[in-house]
Amino acid sequence: MAEGLRMFYARHKDDKSLRIPVSEIRPEGREDLICEYCDARIEWVKPHKRNGKNISAFLRLKKHVAHNPQCQNIVKMAINALVARSRNIEDGKNIIDDDGSNFIFRMHVLTEASETAGKARRAFDEESDPDKKTVKRIRYQKTERRLSDYFNTATGVAKIRAKIEESIDKQSLSELVKIDYNGKKISWSDFFYDEERYPILFKKSPKIDHPVAILITVKNEKKHLKNQGGDFYGLNGEVCIIENDDKTKDYFSPSLTCHSSDIFDNLLPQDEILVVGKVKPSTRPWKEDITYKNIGINIVNKKQISHIKD
Repeated sequence: MAEGLRMFYARHKDDKSLRIPVSEIRPEGREDLICEYCDARIEWVKPHKRNGKNISAFLRLKKHVAHNPQCQNIVKMAINALVARSRNIEDGKNIIDDDGSNFIFRMHVLTEASETAGKARRAFDEESDPDKKTVKRIRYQKTERRLSDYFNTATGVAKIRAKIEESIDKQSLSELVKIDYNGKKISWSDFFYDEERYPILFKKSPKIDHPVAILITVKNEKKHLKNQGGDFYGLNGEVCIIENDDKTKDYFSPSLTCHSSDIFDNLLPQDEILVVGKVKPSTRPWKEDITYKNIGINIVNKKQISHIKD
């Protein structure tokens, strides 16, 4: 395989002005495709299964082809573009710092912003004076926008990792971006989890106090649920199944919940998404020989979720 990120948009060499989503590339148009950012030749990869997981169609470099050094579909330039966008957050700390030799992704900035937005929302909800409530609404909305920007950057960092196929690109990313949480160095393997590593995440999660990024394939559309705490909405991802020595099976299942009716509206079965948040594990026996091991994340902000293809 060639180096470079998995791609989901292309151009055609005969019409470089048109950016084409991979889902709209017809069989007769799969020849002479080029990268959306440079003129590197790329190829369409058909949907397939890998390790039991359905892989949607995507695009990658043809053999013996390289992107332009300034192309945003190589790891370094993708990171540079993301860092530039992260600098546009108003009245907030930098979530990614440049220390001269690499970038520092400061996850505690994200958790601090989440706590600030939560306090601002509670203050707004509890205020009864109309004039004060208006002021607190403005304050809450401002903190919520800032939190959205931070989550947008965090999912952007994870998305670059999710698009990597080659080990040399994984190494490049780990050298370019170091992860820090309140002064503690976090390895990429402790931040990013794909489907194959759900069992590891479940085992580690009781001791993890920082946000993680999970690659999820959506299993079903959102469900409207109720419990003693009121109404909420749920969404599940495809499970990772592990068969134990005694022939029992563990189903490791990502489970998203939220209290807003619209957050899951644009998510459909088989969509590949990145989710950033703190994990809450739970165990639920299902059948005599099957146990569900749920990897729960509460969604408080729409930008916690991002399609990998976007």
